[in-house]
Amino acid sequence: MAEPLLIIEHLRVDYPGVVAVNDLCLSVEAGDIYGLIGPNGAGKTTTLRAAAGLQECTFGTVKIDGLELSNAPREVKKRLGFMPDFYPVYDRLTVIEFLDHYARAYCVPNRAQRIEECLAMVRLTDKRDALCGELSRGMKQRLVLAKTLLPEPLVLLLDEPASGLDPLGRVELRKLLLQLQQIGKAILISSHILTELSGSCNKAAIMERGKLVMAGSIAELSRRLGRRSMSVKWRSGTDKARQILLNAQLKNLQFTAQGATFEFEGDPTALDALLKTLVVEGVAVTEWRAIGDDLEQIFLESGAKELM
Repeated sequence: MAEPLLIIEHLRVDYPGVVAVNDLCLSVEAGDIYGLIGPNGAGKTTTLRAAAGLQECTFGTVKIDGLELSNAPREVKKRLGFMPDFYPVYDRLTVIEFLDHYARAYCVPNRAQRIEECLAMVRLTDKRDALCGELSRGMKQRLVLAKTLLPEPLVLLLDEPASGLDPLGRVELRKLLLQLQQIGKAILISSHILTELSGSCNKAAIMERGKLVMAGSIAELSRRLGRRSMSVKWRSGTDKARQILLNAQLKNLQFTAQGATFEFEGDPTALDALLKTLVVEGVAVTEWRAIGDDLEQIFLESGAKELM
């Protein structure tokens, strides 16, 4: 099994009188979109900056693609892209000049082609000749994301990337993240917009006061909290299926023409038993699966404080 592209082990970051991050351990594999969530001051940004080599660690290690940040910082930084919450742009440069400046700094091969690819990914092709200073907040955010993608990093550290984006921009961001996931990028993303993370993240870590409250896949976190959102569909046996599900006293049970969705709380073996009952009673089940879990609900049920 391949080693995770990003490994953070026992990370601690101290500020005067404050432990910003305390003994944090986290691994992000190729193809992961890992959401880092928590209230303001939880340590999310400090964690990302430390992983990017921009914040000195009190102790702990960060490895990217098998290389330890403290031992090979130049090689490690070639493999990662970091996008801060707010990154100033050069107002008097055009969009194309801004990206060309960074492409030269990154020694990107086939600069012109790569710049056009990144502009297309963030939907800024029609702004290529506009001055950076004339761009809206959301467009500047997309421009910085394009800059971050220029050297094709293996690991992406994104701090509030949806900040300043309009609804369409957030939809496009989610599509882009899923495209990057499909080609094997490892993405660690912090955000307070939990609905956006729910639509893209396959894993999540919840932080509070510098510590991890819990971490894992979305489905795993739901199971640990004793709740799973389920979908069932059937080809025949509608009356029998509805009777069985009603008798099971499920939460938020909603029926469709030949199916239902519901929330299940309890031992996973009881969920297996419910499926067995449906089948034994002659219901022709065609689908039985967990559906997208509500990341905001997971956060609230974890015991961490409410997002600010």
